[in-house]
Order: sequence, then C-alpha cells, then structure tokens
Amino acid sequence: MKARFVLLVSFLFSSILFSQSFFSDFEDGTLQGWTNKDGSITLLTVEGNTPDLFLQKECDATNTPVGEMTIINSTEWVGNFFYDAVGEEYLINIDEIFMKNDNDFDLHLRYGFTGANGYMVVTTEPIIVPALSDWGIYQQSYDIDYLGYYNLTVINDTTGMTYDEIHAIVIELFEDVIEFKIFHNENISFEGKLVTGTLQIEEIFSYLLLSNEDKDISKTVLFPNPVSKTVNLKLPYTSNGTITFYNVLGEKVLSTEFTSTTTQIDISELKSGIYLAKIQTENQSIVKKIVKL
Repeated sequence: MKARFVLLVSFLFSSILFSQSFFSDFEDGTLQGWTNKDGSITLLTVEGNTPDLFLQKECDATNTPVGEMTIINSTEWVGNFFYDAVGEEYLINIDEIFMKNDNDFDLHLRYGFTGANGYMVVTTEPIIVPALSDWGIYQQSYDIDYLGYYNLTVINDTTGMTYDEIHAIVIELFEDVIEFKIFHNENISFEGKLVTGTLQIEEIFSYLLLSNEDKDISKTVLFPNPVSKTVNLKLPYTSNGTITFYNVLGEKVLSTEFTSTTTQIDISELKSGIYLAKIQTENQSIVKKIVKL
C-alpha cells in the first residue's frame, strides 16, 4: 500500500509549482531562519509529525531572550517588502499565521520590522489568540501608500518630525527590512513579554497579488488540517477549477468544483485517514495532503 501511495504522490505532483517567497512551514524539520532575539536557538525547536511540523518556543519568564516570547528572522523574511503587480506597487503583508495557544492566557501577537535605516515599526493592533485554543488561521493587515501608513506604529523617537518625514522613513524601512519579528505583548512595544509558556506556529503566509500572466497556485491553503467535517479551500487568486480527493490506494473518492478564492467542502462522509487533494485550475494544479479525523 505504501508503494502505491508513493507512486500516486509522484504522479500527482508532476505539474506542481514549487516557488515560494515570504513563507515558513517548517516541513523540512528546520527552523527556517527563526531564532530567539539574540540569534540563539535555545528552547526553540520543530515539533510534531510530518507533515504537521511546527515551530515551538518555550519561555521561562527569565529576563533573557529565552524568557521573552519573541522570535525573529533576519535571513528569510528580509529585503524589499514592496512589489509590483498589475501595474501598481503593493506592500507585502503577513496575510495568515496558522497557530494554536496551549497557554492559559490570551496571546497578543504583534509583528515588528527593523529597517536598514535604523527605524522600527510594529503593528498597532495585536492579533488575539484565545487561551487554550486549537490550531487556527489568524489574519491581520497593515499597509502604507502615498497617503499614509495604517496599523503601524513607529517605535523610534520622531519628536520634531513632520508627518511627511515619518511617512518617508517608513517607506524607506520597508524597502530594506533587515529583521522581522513575531512577539507577544498586550502593549505597543518592540519587545516581547517575559512569560512562562509556549509559542507554537505551523505556517506563516504572505500572498502576493499577481498579474494574470504570473498567477501562482503554490500558496493555496486547505484548512483546518486535520479536519473532521468541513475543509476550507483558499486560493491566492480567483479562479474556476476542481478539487479531487484520492485515498491511499489512488482511488478518487470525492470531487467538487469551485469558482472563487474561498470554498467550503463537506468531507464528513469520507472515512478517517490520509487523503491527497488535487486542486486543478484552468492552467495549473497542486496537491495537498489532508488528514480526515
């Protein structure tokens, strides 16, 4: 049975696009550039079982990088956060973070960015992840355009600067980000809170708005996973297509069409086990593994 499953995977993956940018999933078993705030990896590990691996940081509340609920990335999530699409310039957002909260307190998650110009910004409003909550996808947006910047707070002292000067500094910051951080703090700050607890993150996504000639299906998401009844299909762009589920014997067990970026699929009639879902649009396809409870 395992051999047939491997053959099925090889067959279905023949037309998949593999390019990724601004994306962490930990499926290779590594930390993918994430560290404590001092660059160490003490008590920072990859846990779980393939394909459900996740980053975990254990915090001990000491006044050290280990005690602070903060992780940083200065190798992968860096560079120019502006990109051109359909003739306009956009700011890359961290669109989705897939995580859970085993702690007995709510997490107030913030994103922080450090630019090569020495300035730092954080998201003004935190993502609140409820205490003792299971895996879920959380979203938050921030932006900057010619009018101003939104859901971003500059940490540096800007006393005496005009709004236009600050705006220009924020643009320059995102043109050359040298460090991206994720941290827990109820208050607007550039530091994580010293707590005893864990931070657990399975995936971090940034979806890029693509032109019609450059649409990339590789950032398609199926969630939740594992799933018991209804699975959500989310595409990075609007498209018509079909999603087909195969069991480990290579047998087609369910197929349905979709016409939008987000579709709900009832899989409650499927037996518990591992399935491959082939998502086919007009000119691209990708395969996702999903576990039915």
